[in-house]
Amino acid sequence: MCSNLLLRDVALTIISLLEARDVCSLGCCSCFWRDLCFSNCVWAHLFRRRWPHADVAQLNRSTCAASGETPLIPPEGWKALYIESHKKIAQETSFAIHEIDQGAPLNSLEVTRYLSAIKQLSTLSLGFEDVCLFLFRPKLSVVVNLIGLHYSILYLHIPPKEVFEALTRCQVARRQVCLSWLKVGRWLHGFRLRDENYTRRISLEELTMSEEEPILAMLNRGAVHEVIRIQICSADSRMS
Repeated sequence: MCSNLLLRDVALTIISLLEARDVCSLGCCSCFWRDLCFSNCVWAHLFRRRWPHADVAQLNRSTCAASGETPLIPPEGWKALYIESHKKIAQETSFAIHEIDQGAPLNSLEVTRYLSAIKQLSTLSLGFEDVCLFLFRPKLSVVVNLIGLHYSILYLHIPPKEVFEALTRCQVARRQVCLSWLKVGRWLHGFRLRDENYTRRISLEELTMSEEEPILAMLNRGAVHEVIRIQICSADSRMS
């Protein structure tokens, strides 16, 4: 009896380290693994790890309204809730990406639209795993990849090293963007100096480095103070 409980505890510890797709694959190996991998405790862990700030009561509003309490287990089970939440976020993120592409002809985006797209993503309550799944895909424009990077570091507060590892894992780390900005000329001895145009070609992996924090901070501020225009585009489209 004790050995069975120990085996179960060890198995659950192993499962807790896996991603959802790997849990599903492992659950197909045997009846033992199926019972564990499809249990509520496993999918509750997967759900809370992916969406730590999700309000389960709100997701099950009708049930909670009847009882007046937050259920410990969703009526449909944690796995069903996980799948439903995944589908909903996939659909909403796909729509957001379409909106970004529509507003970025030739993979070029003005900073106001760029920040608006990030704000829209924040309303979807995306977790970092969602960013990796839906925004770090190589088939998307590098501008969308950059938005995912910006959202992860400055909104989700994911350590830049983790973001770099995710970019590398998703094979988009070396993709490059071209940033152009106009800086108002400063005043010197009563005369205003000429406005200055800057252009910087930079990879996504470089933007996760500490020495490039000022670039990401400038994008986050937008066109304010001395910087009056910022344009973001794919380095490839800039070359063409």
